[in-house]
Amino acid sequence: MVKHKLSILLAMVFAGCLALSACSVGGKADTRVPPSAASKTNSLTGQATAIPAGLESYYQQKVSWAPCEESDLKDYQCARVKVPLDYGDTQKEDIELALARSRASEKRLGSLLINPGGPGGSGVDLLKNSEDMFSEQVFSTFDVVGFDPRGVSRSHPIECTTDAQKDESLAESLDLGTAAGRERSIADMKEFAQRCQGKSADLARYLDTVSAARDLDILRAVLGDKKLSYLGYSYGSFLGVTYAQLFPKNVGRLVLDGILDGAYSYGEVSLAQAKGFEAAFTNFAAWCAREGKDCPWDTTAAGMKRLQRFFKAADASPIPTKDSARPLNGALAFGAAVGMLYYETLYPSLLEGLQAALKGDGAPLLKISDLLNQRGADGRFENNALDAFIAINGADYPVEGTQKEWDQRGQKLVRDFPLMGSSMAYGEYALAAWPWKATAKREKVKIVGTQPILLVGNTNDPATPYEMAQSVHRQIPASRLLTWKSYSHTAYGLGSDCVQETVDNYLVGGVLPDSDVTCDD
Repeated sequence: MVKHKLSILLAMVFAGCLALSACSVGGKADTRVPPSAASKTNSLTGQATAIPAGLESYYQQKVSWAPCEESDLKDYQCARVKVPLDYGDTQKEDIELALARSRASEKRLGSLLINPGGPGGSGVDLLKNSEDMFSEQVFSTFDVVGFDPRGVSRSHPIECTTDAQKDESLAESLDLGTAAGRERSIADMKEFAQRCQGKSADLARYLDTVSAARDLDILRAVLGDKKLSYLGYSYGSFLGVTYAQLFPKNVGRLVLDGILDGAYSYGEVSLAQAKGFEAAFTNFAAWCAREGKDCPWDTTAAGMKRLQRFFKAADASPIPTKDSARPLNGALAFGAAVGMLYYETLYPSLLEGLQAALKGDGAPLLKISDLLNQRGADGRFENNALDAFIAINGADYPVEGTQKEWDQRGQKLVRDFPLMGSSMAYGEYALAAWPWKATAKREKVKIVGTQPILLVGNTNDPATPYEMAQSVHRQIPASRLLTWKSYSHTAYGLGSDCVQETVDNYLVGGVLPDSDVTCDD
C-alpha cells in the first residue's frame, strides 16, 4: 500500500461530497495486466454519431492551447471551449469551459477526460493532483484533460454567496428533527436562491447534468476523438452514465468510480448516505478502540456515544481556536469529522484532532474543516464549489413525494442513525424551496449499444454506497463491476495494486476481465 498525502486526500473528499475534503493518493506503478486475462476489448476508433443539428459551430471549433497562466498549472497547457448556455435555444449566450491538459509522452491513444465529482468539483484542479494518482502508462498514452463543468470554478462560475456568508453557512447548527430547524433550513435555501437570482439567475437554471453531458460530447469532438475516454469519480460517475444514455455510440473507455445511482431520489440518496456514514463512524470508533491508550474510549459502542456527546457539547460551548472570532462549534467539528471518514488513511489525523478538541484546543479540527472546504487562512475560499454543489443538485433533483413521506423518512433517519440522521433528514423541505425546478426524472435506465464500461465500487463506501454500484451494474448490461473491499470513497489511485492493474489495463489496453473482479489488497 502506498503512503497517502493528506493534502491530496482532502481534495478528493471535497470533490466527493463538497462539504468535506481532498486527498493525495497512490503511486505510479507500471502494472499492466496481460491481454489474455480479459475478454472484452474497447476500440477508440470508428465513426462517431452525427453532429446534432444546429450545433455544428460548437463541434467544429478549433481549440487553441497555450501555457497555463496559473502558477500551480505551469506544467500544463490550458484552453477554453465554447458551449451553448441553453441547448434548447442556441441563440442565447455562449459560455466557455476551462480545460487543462498533460500531453501524452509516447504513442498517443487520444484524450482522457477526468472529473472529480461533487457536483462542483474542478477537473482542472484534479489534473494538477493526479500525478500521484494515475499510473505512468496512463500519462504516457493519453492526453489527460481536466475540465471544469459548466458553472464550476473557471467555467462561468455560479456566484451566490460571499466568503463571509459561506463561513456563516458552514458554522450553522440546525436540528432538522425539530420544526424550527426545518423552517430555518427552508429560509436558508430561499435566501441562497435569492442571492443566486441576483448574481447568476441566467446560469442557475442551466446547470443540470444532462447539459453537462452534452458539453462533454462537444469536448470529445473538439479534442479530435471519435470515442470518449473518461474517468469520473463519485458524481462524475453519474455524469458518465448520463453521457452513455445520450451518446451510446460515442462511448469509448469509461471508468466510473464511486457510483452515484441516478435512479435514487433526493431522499433515497440521503438515506443511503446516512447509513453509509453511520457505518463509517462505527468503523472509526472500532479502529480507535483497537489503538489502545491514545483512544478516548475503550469500546466501539462507547466511542459512538462519546462522539454524540462531543458534537452536542461543542454546540453548547464552542471550543477555542487560534482565531477568537471562529471557535469550533458542533457544526464545524461534525463537518470535519465526516470529511475525514471518506478515507481510512485519514483516521489518525481525525483522532489527533478529536484528542486536541477534547483537551480544549479546537484549532486542529478547524484547520481540517478549512482544508476540506478549501478556505484559506485569509478567509477566502479557493473556488465556488459550495455554491455550485447546491445549484447543480437543485437542477438535477425534482421534488418527489409528500410532506408526510418526507417526515416519515426523516423520523426514520433520526431514529436509526444517531450520529448522521439529523444532518441528512428532511432535506426535501429545502429542495422544495429551490426556485428553478428540475424536470428530469430520477429513474432506472437500460443503457444498451455501448462498448463495455468499467464500474468501480467499494464495499463500504460511505458517500456512494456499494448498493448503488450494484444497481448501475444491472442497468448497464455491457459493464464489469470492479469491487474493492474498503471503507474509503472511490478506489482508483488509492493504493490497491489490484484496482490499479484492472483500471490501467482497461484504459490503456481496452480490455476487461472475463467476469466481475473483487480486490482485497
